[in-house]
Amino acid sequence: MPPNYTVPALDRAVKVLELLSNAPHGLSLAQLATQTKVPKSTMFRILYTMQQNAIVVEDSERKTFTLGMKLLEWGNAALSKIDIKIIAHPHLVNLAHETRESFYLAMLDQGEVILIDHVDTPEIWKMVTRLGHRSPFHCTATGLVLTADLKPEEVDAMIERQGLRRYTSKTITTPTKLKKRLEEVRKQGYALADGEYKPDLCAIAVPIRDHSGKVTASLMTAVPSERVSREKRLVDDLITVLRREAAIISKRIGYNGLSST
Repeated sequence: MPPNYTVPALDRAVKVLELLSNAPHGLSLAQLATQTKVPKSTMFRILYTMQQNAIVVEDSERKTFTLGMKLLEWGNAALSKIDIKIIAHPHLVNLAHETRESFYLAMLDQGEVILIDHVDTPEIWKMVTRLGHRSPFHCTATGLVLTADLKPEEVDAMIERQGLRRYTSKTITTPTKLKKRLEEVRKQGYALADGEYKPDLCAIAVPIRDHSGKVTASLMTAVPSERVSREKRLVDDLITVLRREAAIISKRIGYNGLSST
């Protein structure tokens, strides 16, 4: 059996914080002592110490304790250090190994989609290999996913700034049609763009959400359109794995399953 290096007092404090995180109206000293099986005298010292450091606060009238603002300060400091590329990259690798397809991570920057990471498999055709590659928001799967949750006025501003250039015969070039498409993407939780940006290219993208529920990045793959026609379950299978990995990445950067919209 490996040696136990845990500090009992610290371990108890962590358990207290876990209990309080699931008790929005707070818990009393007695309740915390009972649920942690810690003597009241010991629990009092734990709570007093955390209270002195603004980690918990006491409601003197109700005699209950809740989480303090110090935790929010620490949480924001931790979130500011999160590098989504570092977190997401192993998932791109896993997806590429599992499916033998290429996968891409992108974000929205000044109304354009920018590629920040990718993993290609050597056996297959490659779509884009240059990091930093930029593409339009209105006719790419990633752009549609990254834009779908934005407010109407934000979408209008992007349309005014970037325009709705036609790239193929399938490209949406009117604001009304684009907004209808964004509503569909928002409801279904993924975007499929087949031949809208590049002829004969079918791209599939899903959102990655941060701790606030905001769509902060997109996970995407692309395959030749002829494969979509030939392999009937290809799109559904790719949507399934994309959603699975995006959910894991989102959880790792703090998403709790609640949308900001």
